[in-house]
Amino acid sequence: MNSQKRDSLSEWNLHTEFDSNNTARIQAAFDAQHPRYLIYRGKQGKRILYHFTRMVAAKPDELKLHTKRIYLSIACYDSEALEGAFVDFLLVLGNNGLTLRKRLFAQASSVLKPEVKKIIQGVIEGGELSQLKQLSTTYSVLINGRFQPLSLH
Repeated sequence: MNSQKRDSLSEWNLHTEFDSNNTARIQAAFDAQHPRYLIYRGKQGKRILYHFTRMVAAKPDELKLHTKRIYLSIACYDSEALEGAFVDFLLVLGNNGLTLRKRLFAQASSVLKPEVKKIIQGVIEGGELSQLKQLSTTYSVLINGRFQPLSLH
């Protein structure tokens, strides 16, 4: 085999390594660190949601991270992740940001389970955060410091 063909094949083999599943995970981590848009439109929504969930755990006071996490949960149509994202979001906001809470809830309603939707609506309208105890904390990262990794498959 001549050297030009050998060089091309070895370069091609090198690039196949860059197209692996691990590379996609790394790219998602970089995309999450420098998001350009509020609403993600791409093929790695679940992976980026995973990273935003981690970022919320690390910086729970950053409202933008909570908002993006909610939008990613909606985009992935993941009702459990959305439930956890809303629990954390409402805990951080407390009774502040009524307009934002209502707007995000309206946009998330179609993804939330009916019983979850009823509880969250009650918290938003009544301001009684203790009602959040009725929701699952499996995907909440702020209650008891839990972090449940999302399925990346």
